[in-house]
Amino acid sequence: MNHPIEASLVQFQNHGVHFCYPDVWQLEEVGSDDDDILITVSGDGTCFWSIHILSNSPPPPQVIESCVAAFTDEYEDADATVSERLLAEMPAYARDVEFSCYDLMNTASLQSVRTSDFTLLVLWQGADHELEEYRSVLEAMTDSVRADSLRD
Repeated sequence: MNHPIEASLVQFQNHGVHFCYPDVWQLEEVGSDDDDILITVSGDGTCFWSIHILSNSPPPPQVIESCVAAFTDEYEDADATVSERLLAEMPAYARDVEFSCYDLMNTASLQSVRTSDFTLLVLWQGADHELEEYRSVLEAMTDSVRADSLRD
């Protein structure tokens, strides 16, 4: 990498959340009929990072286990492990999922917390060979997430 991508982080702030992301990556924002918001940030490869703002505030374990079930339905070798993480400065319900796709090993990180206004789900994913370069960026993005309802 020619320059550290972490040096190009800019801030996104909307929908009651804010986070930092690389300004050289593409940000896409999609709303749904039930007032949920999906914001996805991606670079040139297969790695991506997303935050889902779930307005009906489902319990984080339900959100994560639903995602794990989707991975295990799609990829027969998917293996989920418990991980300890913080999201929006709160202990998160979290799982890491490893699976193969097109003969490449992939990792997905799932983390969820519930605030007084909504439930957040952060998902980042990538092929392991790309994660060697981008894992620290994806983790920095996740570490930067804050919910406005929790701010002093």
